[in-house]
Amino acid sequence: MNKRLNQAMLVLAIVVVLTWLYMKRTSTKRIEKYEMDKSQIMQHLESDTEIDSILVMTAAAKMTDDESKIQKSYELAESRDRSKLVDFFESL
Repeated sequence: MNKRLNQAMLVLAIVVVLTWLYMKRTSTKRIEKYEMDKSQIMQHLESDTEIDSILVMTAAAKMTDDESKIQKSYELAESRDRSKLVDFFESL
């Protein structure tokens, strides 16, 4: 009976460790994805290309759920004010 209890505890410990590793890995991926999106939009804003309002709004939507911030990013993109847009995205 003691052997069965040890086996059950071992299996339980393995499941707990695997679950913890999976959760840690997925949270790290979320952080990397966020940074990738932020760096891409910053490159777009700092380049000499024309500002794409829809791209800016989509990037803001990926970074925040606040509708007012998403709307503000779109309005700043429409006004073509690069410096305010860069400051806005740095604050997100």
